[in-house]
Amino acid sequence: DGQPDHHLAELYNLKDDPDETHNLINDPRHVRKMEELRKELARLIKAADGLPDRMPFDEGIKSALPEKSIR
Repeated sequence: DGQPDHHLAELYNLKDDPDETHNLINDPRHVRKMEELRKELARLIKAADGLPDRMPFDEGIKSALPEKSIR
């Protein structure tokens, strides 16, 4: 939808934290890595002709089941 993500992004050091227990996304030591990953994602989206982004809006986890006709 072109809007920022509504969920906190995640970044893990899988070598040191294989169980993904410590999200490094807000650690200022990893700002460069996040910039690098954002640029790579943009490059891949462009290479795959993925613009404009047509993914449906993520409304998050709901407390009710979807309507019966689409289960």
